Amino acid sequence: MKKIAQALMALVSVALASGCATYAKRGGGSVGMAGAPESSMTEVRPDRMLIWKAHLGIQVWSVSNAVAEAIALAERQGGFVERKSDSGEQSADLTLRVPARTFKTAVASLEALGTVTYRNIEGEDVTEQYIDVEARLKNKIVLRDRLKQLLEKATDVKDVLAIETELNRVQADIDSMEGRIKSLKGQVEYATVTLSLERKPILGPVGYLFKGLWWGVEKLFVIRP
Repeated sequence: MKKIAQALMALVSVALASGCATYAKRGGGSVGMAGAPESSMTEVRPDRMLIWKAHLGIQVWSVSNAVAEAIALAERQGGFVERKSDSGEQSADLTLRVPARTFKTAVASLEALGTVTYRNIEGEDVTEQYIDVEARLKNKIVLRDRLKQLLEKATDVKDVLAIETELNRVQADIDSMEGRIKSLKGQVEYATVTLSLERKPILGPVGYLFKGLWWGVEKLFVIRP
């Protein structure tokens, strides 16, 4: 029993030491900016893992038509709708996932649906984070396999229970890391576009009159911004 306990402690210690040795500093720098021009949206780099996100606010004449066009656009490019909500013809919110390689084209096409009122594009480099999780996952898998071998040799009930407890904990860590890796891959392969659509206000005669007056007053003070 004593030998089993020592072996168990040694395995855990080695796993912890390996985890610290393979730790890589996580990269969280943004490679985009609010209102950034299209040229700032760099293409997918094979040597880096980038998560691209865009948030667009657009005013359109017909919300329902714009929703249909946005969904059709995403599907044509091999993407899909992750979330959709609307309040009739007043407004609608969409979360679209499109292949990262078509992200720039998709954003430009969506902006053409109407008048852009808000635009934020950002990219996150998760290369180091992915490498870190992947390295720790490999160490955990090795630890799990060794624990299974140790369990086969254990004969004392207390040893069996102790090893099984540690084995369950390690397996839970493995499941969590595998889920994280899958999530990162999914976010890298498919960029996210959050689209907020609003119906353009329709001005009445008085509204157009005041709009014209305001334009005239503005030009008295400012000719060019």
